[in-house]
Amino acid sequence: MNSTNYSKKTLGFHKKMRSIRVANIIEEGKIGGPQITIMMVAAALNKSFETTVIMPKQNSEQFQSQCKALGIQYHAMFLTRITKEWKVALGYILFSPFEVLRLAMFFRKKKFDLVHVSGGSWQYKGIIAGRLAGCRVIWGLNDTSMPSLVRTLFSFFSRYCDGYIHTCKRTRAYYAPYHKPGKPEFIILPPVDTEHFHPGRRGSGDETLIDQWHGKKVIGTVANINPVKGLETFIRAAAILNKKKKESLLFVIIGPVFHRQKKYFSSLTSLAAELGVDNLVFAGARKDIRPLLSSFDIFCCTSLFESGPMTLWEAMSMEKPVVSTDVGDVSTYVKDDENGYIVNVGDAKTISDRLTSLIDNDELRAEFGRKSRKTVKHYLDISISAKQHKKAYTFFANL
Repeated sequence: MNSTNYSKKTLGFHKKMRSIRVANIIEEGKIGGPQITIMMVAAALNKSFETTVIMPKQNSEQFQSQCKALGIQYHAMFLTRITKEWKVALGYILFSPFEVLRLAMFFRKKKFDLVHVSGGSWQYKGIIAGRLAGCRVIWGLNDTSMPSLVRTLFSFFSRYCDGYIHTCKRTRAYYAPYHKPGKPEFIILPPVDTEHFHPGRRGSGDETLIDQWHGKKVIGTVANINPVKGLETFIRAAAILNKKKKESLLFVIIGPVFHRQKKYFSSLTSLAAELGVDNLVFAGARKDIRPLLSSFDIFCCTSLFESGPMTLWEAMSMEKPVVSTDVGDVSTYVKDDENGYIVNVGDAKTISDRLTSLIDNDELRAEFGRKSRKTVKHYLDISISAKQHKKAYTFFANL
């Protein structure tokens, strides 16, 4: 979810090699994990590859602004999206063929070597356009749950890509039955900038709000307000904990409420009221989450589906002890009872039990936090992701 502005210096990763022209296209303009990954990798590889980020004009103002600040080339164009809103869905059906042709013409004009289609299995326009333009095409897959119609479309259009970049092993396993085997595949997890998300770099801002939290044990999460994030579980776990020690606890959710999720947000506030969770703060979106994240005593991820929850990695990088549902490849990097706790999806009772263990033990929280940062630095830092993308891009460009 985090929409932090990353510095060019922090993301610098330079190694001389033949310049390869990459078009990285995503059909969702709002800032989220995939958009941040795109920018981080493009900035980190800006001496090895010439990347142009292609995004929709709609809802992408912040995305465009951050690309500009990082010196990343980008092109915003009219791109419709899949949605349950029938008017928008009708526009998607009517305009998609023209959008594909316009994309193909742009790819051919700019003479891209590679088209990297980010954002998931429903984003097939770049696949067709890249093939029409005669480019090598990589399909980036980053989820572990999609409706049957999307899986069917993916199964059909997957024949037109040259290979895949998966964001975790579970994503790879999830999509394996829907495409022909044998195409090259890479697994590259969403990265974290461990120098930016450093426990000694708290950032500035939100001092007044943080002062109000003084004396409380703060249990928080960072997520777009979206059903996939399982925030009902977060609230139910809070209700269970409140029965034990309500006066000493505060629960915080950092993240924007987009227009399409207002009804869901309303259901969350109603659930909190019904369960008497009046020590819950919806903090909204932040350009820099570090000041609030630094004030968390424990980070809690309650997602129903994830491939690699970037905000969890960021919290671990800030030396926060974590409790997370068993989604994506989280259990590979959060070892239960070693540097955090892993629980089953939707299990509010066990989440509350694990949170209690951490609330009552200052030394354990500190130990888990130190081990978590060490893990993230070793496996998930942006420099590692950049090297992996460099290897994948070079491989596909030379097929």
